[in-house]
Amino acid sequence: MEIVIAGLAAGGLFALVAQGFVLTFLTTNTLNFALGEFMVVAAFLALEVSSWDRLPDAAKIMLVIVVVGALGAWTYRLIVLPFSSGHNDSRWLLSTVGLSFIIINVTTNGEGVLRQPLDYGGTDGVVEFLGARLQAQQGLIAITAVLVTIALVMVTRMTGLGTRMRAVSEDAEAASLMGISSQRIGMIAYGLAMSVVALAGILWAAEVGVSPQLGEPLLVGAFAAGIIGGLTSLWGPLLGGAIYGLVTAAVGDVAGVMWGEVSGLLVVLAVLMFRPEGLLGRHVELKL
Repeated sequence: MEIVIAGLAAGGLFALVAQGFVLTFLTTNTLNFALGEFMVVAAFLALEVSSWDRLPDAAKIMLVIVVVGALGAWTYRLIVLPFSSGHNDSRWLLSTVGLSFIIINVTTNGEGVLRQPLDYGGTDGVVEFLGARLQAQQGLIAITAVLVTIALVMVTRMTGLGTRMRAVSEDAEAASLMGISSQRIGMIAYGLAMSVVALAGILWAAEVGVSPQLGEPLLVGAFAAGIIGGLTSLWGPLLGGAIYGLVTAAVGDVAGVMWGEVSGLLVVLAVLMFRPEGLLGRHVELKL
């Protein structure tokens, strides 16, 4: 049970970050490969405003989320959109990777590589769940992943914005004929995605500290969660994160951490071979 709970908790963290991939892929068919670096930006912003004593901690977190969300929206407008003219145009991949290198260099040269503690956004102690002991912060992150997923599903299914996002996802050209701006929806999607990533970055930094390498260890697990669950399903990251977390934790406990990670990647390969759209994803026909 200790292994199961630890695996699910890790899967919750991966799922929260993976929503950043899913939200952008659903609406724009692109991925932000600077996702980990946006976590770093959020963490350093949170560290910067930590000295603003007049603001409560919740307001500090919300401020960082809004700022990083705005940065995400303009990232789509300035760095992704100009390099994604069609389904066969993948220049956005290089532009987002280039952005990640820029952020890494700026934060490393400006702040150094040493980890700095973040004194809010976390909780101390250990909790017991189903007879297993778990770090309270890991449990908080896992619960947050579930709540964020539910909120995103409700937004996409029960609001006018969600209707427009689904329309652009299904057929951007037809949506534009109905007066829906795919560019605006893309900016909103990237803003939402980077807001979720910012929240993940703050919660993770509260546990491990702030550094330019904060997001790097999570990217493989997050991408794996998205692939396993499906990049076209908002529920997919939860399922994919749970599977990846359980497999890596169980095999890692028996055979070592290295083989645990290898086993998780083997699951990803199996899904790509037998169900490329993911376990909860839908097959999308490209209209040429």
